[in-house]
Amino acid sequence: MSSREALVAEAEGLKLHLAGGSTTGYKGVRKLTQQAGRFEARRYEGSRTIYIGVFDTAVEAAVAYARAIGEYQPPTVSAEAEGFRLQLCSNGTGYKGVCKQPSGRFKAHPKVGDRKVYLGTFDTALEAAVACARAVGGRRT
Repeated sequence: MSSREALVAEAEGLKLHLAGGSTTGYKGVRKLTQQAGRFEARRYEGSRTIYIGVFDTAVEAAVAYARAIGEYQPPTVSAEAEGFRLQLCSNGTGYKGVCKQPSGRFKAHPKVGDRKVYLGTFDTALEAAVACARAVGGRRT
């Protein structure tokens, strides 16, 4: 990697999210057509678009995107907790049947049999995942 590419791949101590298919070269960053020379950063959470802001350069927008994504990266997930085998998933929380609420708490709503069951909200994704494992019978053998 050349030094020029290294500058573009990292800024302000953050690793930027490069996207080869993007016209700007950065994931979550697009050039605005109605505001010449300005760039918009946004991220997606499920089906929702979260607006981050408008910036003078693509790199500034990419830095803002990296900061925003950093806040929402799922924590390192555990496959087992409290004697239960947890169901891992590639969603934002890392656990099947667990979703993050706007309040910052985590809702547990696993599929038990052929229907979804609401189990409540929890302070952490791990607590919600354990509740889901209990409900679906995920105890270790």
